[in-house]
Amino acid sequence: MAQERILLLYLRAGGGHIAAARAIERRIKASYSPEEVEVTAFDAMPPRSLFWSTVFESGYRLFSHRFRSLWVGSMEITRFKYIRSIWNVIMTILFQRTIAEAIERHDATRIVFLHCLLIAPTLYAAKRLRRDPAMVTVVLDPFTAPEFWFIRTGGPVVVFSDRLLKTATGRFRLLASQVHRFPVILKEEYDRPMRRSEAAAARRRLGFLPDSRVVLLAGGGEGLPHGERHAEALLASDLNVEIAVVCGKDEGMRRRIERIARRYPGRLVHVYGFVDFMFELMNIADVVVSKGGPATIMEALILDKPLIVSQYIYGQEKGNVEFVKQERLGFYIEDSRRIVERIRTLVSDPSVYDAYRKRIAALALRNGTEEVVEFILGFKPARRAIARPPVPVRLRDFVFLTPEGRPDPVRQLFAFLAARLGYDAYLRRRKA
Repeated sequence: MAQERILLLYLRAGGGHIAAARAIERRIKASYSPEEVEVTAFDAMPPRSLFWSTVFESGYRLFSHRFRSLWVGSMEITRFKYIRSIWNVIMTILFQRTIAEAIERHDATRIVFLHCLLIAPTLYAAKRLRRDPAMVTVVLDPFTAPEFWFIRTGGPVVVFSDRLLKTATGRFRLLASQVHRFPVILKEEYDRPMRRSEAAAARRRLGFLPDSRVVLLAGGGEGLPHGERHAEALLASDLNVEIAVVCGKDEGMRRRIERIARRYPGRLVHVYGFVDFMFELMNIADVVVSKGGPATIMEALILDKPLIVSQYIYGQEKGNVEFVKQERLGFYIEDSRRIVERIRTLVSDPSVYDAYRKRIAALALRNGTEEVVEFILGFKPARRAIARPPVPVRLRDFVFLTPEGRPDPVRQLFAFLAARLGYDAYLRRRKA
């Protein structure tokens, strides 16, 4: 067997892309020797690009948490074909050189897309390099996903639900043979819940009481939006529960919750920043309050934990919340007082709590990382003809005039950039 060299492409825009890359990387390294498979998880952000790294990392957290309407608006306008084309051009200008260098440096034979904005730059980079690596797109949004995942694909597409499979083959007209459904990608520890003895040991290690009810507030690596408001409502209530709050990278939230907790000295509350023991906290918890991101929702459900979703990003995460509500696995509640009352019902009425857990267990959710890895390494790509070297393009080749007969430099510049990035319509139109 010839050595496969796999490049996992992701961006640090939200924790889910990084977590998926790491989960696939660890699973491959655990299952194959370095002589069989060499795998590299690669952040495509250009080095020393302070502005764009801030936009993708801090900007994502700021707008998706604090300015949701602006974030939703920016996502919705990408439904327009020309907006998507412009955005793909910008992403290609930004990322194609870094990706091309990674393809050459690692001599990649297979490329896995774990962020939708990296597909167009990679296709362009491969064309410029005259390389033809096998490519697979892994759509990390389980139920509703941005159009960028499906408009340009370099090969098969992996999805995590029948709903998205129907969307891909219906609305986006992908071939049924091109779209493959698997269980969702999670960290390897989520292959099974903790045993009772293991959970009891985790309680002791983390400082929880042996028989207390535990409410976990967590929103992934970026923290839970309005987590301090929900935590204060729980602390001010008469609920006899221990509270665990994971603030992720949001240090400001962590400090605010710690100040709030000091006003309730008799309450049991554990406040964390970014942790590497979320699996233990999930197993200890009786109820999980989270945002609508796919990773935290699926991690809670695979451990049979009833969910309360307190916020989601319209469009991108809407399907996740609809799944929780329609299958009666939990609730969508934004108001902190109503969240407290719903938790009260769950922890005080065993019949209600057990009914939710039974419905979750009946779904038989499982970790699909191993199956996805086997597919990535096993699918046979359709070999394509190697693209011819690009035709040299010069700015002066494009002549556009205004109705008054004067040169139009703006149209000239856009035509030049589009042609340089592989959009040959301008060249064909000029020759015609």
